Amino acid sequence: MKTKLTKLLCLLMAGLILLSGLVACGNTNEGTEDKTSGESVTEGETADPVQAALDNLGDIDYGGRDFNVLYGGAQKEENYGVNETVDKDGGASQIINDAVYERNTLLEERCNLVYGNMEGDVQSRARTEASAPTGDFQFMDTTLRDSAALATNGYLYDFNALQVDLDGEWWDSGTANFVLAGGVYFMTGSTNTRDDGVTYVLIFNKDLQKTYSNTVPNPYDTVKSWEWTLDYFNNVIQGISNDNGDGKWDELDTYGFINTWEYGNTFFLASDLRYVINDETVDYPELFLASSSNMEKALNVLELSRAIYHNNNASYMSPAGQENLGLAAFKEGRGLFYGEVAQYLSTLNREMTDGNYGVLPVPKYDKAQEFYRTWTHDSGSAFSVTSAIPEKDAEVIGQIMSAYAILSHQKLKPAYYDTMLKSRGVQDAESAEILDLIFQNRVYDLAFYFDLGFYDVFKSNVNNKNSEKFASSYSSAAKGFDRKLKSILRKLEKDN
Repeated sequence: MKTKLTKLLCLLMAGLILLSGLVACGNTNEGTEDKTSGESVTEGETADPVQAALDNLGDIDYGGRDFNVLYGGAQKEENYGVNETVDKDGGASQIINDAVYERNTLLEERCNLVYGNMEGDVQSRARTEASAPTGDFQFMDTTLRDSAALATNGYLYDFNALQVDLDGEWWDSGTANFVLAGGVYFMTGSTNTRDDGVTYVLIFNKDLQKTYSNTVPNPYDTVKSWEWTLDYFNNVIQGISNDNGDGKWDELDTYGFINTWEYGNTFFLASDLRYVINDETVDYPELFLASSSNMEKALNVLELSRAIYHNNNASYMSPAGQENLGLAAFKEGRGLFYGEVAQYLSTLNREMTDGNYGVLPVPKYDKAQEFYRTWTHDSGSAFSVTSAIPEKDAEVIGQIMSAYAILSHQKLKPAYYDTMLKSRGVQDAESAEILDLIFQNRVYDLAFYFDLGFYDVFKSNVNNKNSEKFASSYSSAAKGFDRKLKSILRKLEKDN
């Protein structure tokens, strides 16, 4: 794994590449001039480090055989591309389709294979394949939640054994922290777009912000000065709410903050808190809140989060399953800030036609916190390799995986950014920069993807203003942690 400094440099490079892709949409970096320096690139050199990484893979030969991806229905967009018009208006669907088709075609050429994909029940097919291999597919693309279950049941191949370099900028470095029993069994990155779509962000109404500019300065400036904190956010949402005159507070009133029942978890993770720490600093997964100082911080975040949700009617929380109530209120100008996942931006583009809204990171705990953090819901997608691949093919399949990820970074990721940003008419460069900032610093806590008993502990105590059960609920989950983790690890060790 990389050191912190190396990771930071890699993230910065990834941001520069993505932003350059936005400025020069469709540019495949085939020109002969280095746009950043103005100096000519000599023959045999490349100005594109992503292309250089692809070239460094050398020759990959799968012998012209069929090579297939098995995906769940929600992952179709990031896998299935055809050489035809799928969106007569040339909108987001067409942009993504064309990028996926080009990536798939290039993979065929690059690795001497016949690329195919199939939609199906990934869990069931992976289980059957592990017990009676057919060779019908090699890669799998399904949710983070299902990927964790597949790994737990021994249905996935270890990326390390495939010799896949997980430090490349085409992988989301956070998912490398899913290491279990020395193996990494699924990753997300440029191969996936659904994980970006279900990443939590904060959206603000620019018109309302201007109305309250005396008490709510330009949020972009606050973010850039690294002062966008939970305490600050709690202060600026106060005094904005307004009852419509019917004497009751509901989705028809105006609020400083509109949120959902999941957003309490967002404040927890955005504050650099975890349930399970499993990065390069530890040899074995540990409970982060076992430290008294970390628990004290968690209780502070809980108090602040509950104040944001419940004090002075500053916030409106959409009931579970009725998220459209909050969405409608924000679209109709009755919310200054709106907490949801990034895929809601496409909805706002269609239905909030003035486009007068911007994207912000989730507030961090305090000014001293190094990064703005967020998380990806367990319905986000991840890539994996079936455990049933023949050992003789492991090396070349690892090479194909690397090529697939790099080609995705080269083709799919810029197309996704194009649909996220340009197609919705963002008028300010800040939104593009901040989406980079958001996606580069996600947290992947094992507790939110594996069944370890922690998922609802924090958010349920945020959502219920009268709850005093955080300590007892956490203690109960913590008591079962070692047993559940050891069960997972025993299964993995047995199957490997």
